[in-house]
Amino acid sequence: MITVSECASHAVVGAEIGPVAGRGSGEQAMARRLHARLEADWLLIADRGFYSFESWTGAAASGAALLWRVKADLVLPVLELLPDGSYSSVLFRPGLHDKARRILIAAACAGEDLDEDTAMTVRVVEYSVPGRAGDGKDELIALVTTITDPTEAPAQALAEAYHQRWEHETGNDQIKTHLRGPGKILRSKKPGHGPPGNLRLPARPPCRQRPDMPGGHRG
Repeated sequence: MITVSECASHAVVGAEIGPVAGRGSGEQAMARRLHARLEADWLLIADRGFYSFESWTGAAASGAALLWRVKADLVLPVLELLPDGSYSSVLFRPGLHDKARRILIAAACAGEDLDEDTAMTVRVVEYSVPGRAGDGKDELIALVTTITDPTEAPAQALAEAYHQRWEHETGNDQIKTHLRGPGKILRSKKPGHGPPGNLRLPARPPCRQRPDMPGGHRG
């Protein structure tokens, strides 16, 4: 099961249940079925397991703002360094050869509109967090967002917003443990029936944002 929920209130605003195995059973497949329910005034936060070019373009087409972590091996060419330490870049459809990518990068640098079926201009926020073992092996976090203007959402604010994604785990804990009542088991013992996936929306009133949320941007 995949859910979309608010960070502070933990209110679930959308959910999709898929088969145990086979076509449509993966988290990305179920998440794509939620794209039609996204709203233009939302900021959708997602972990790196949800990114694919197809998923990104599908979610962006809803009009919602996106803030997703991507895997370290995703190629993110630097088009322009921005004042807040973030940079503009391009996401490519898989399978494009190097020449096609270079043409698209040149077009993006020139300010031309890109065919969104092939490539999309994004903004990248990168920062590192200290390793838990204290061995100096910091973890690099790479976030991509549709908010391309840093004055609308500075890198520091986006880094802090991304870490609110963990509020989803708190919400799952409340549902599965504290609100379920006695004798109710919400975690299946069958393969493929794990806890809900985590697509997040930022906090809204009446709940208050915690002031101690971790962040820390690396310019």
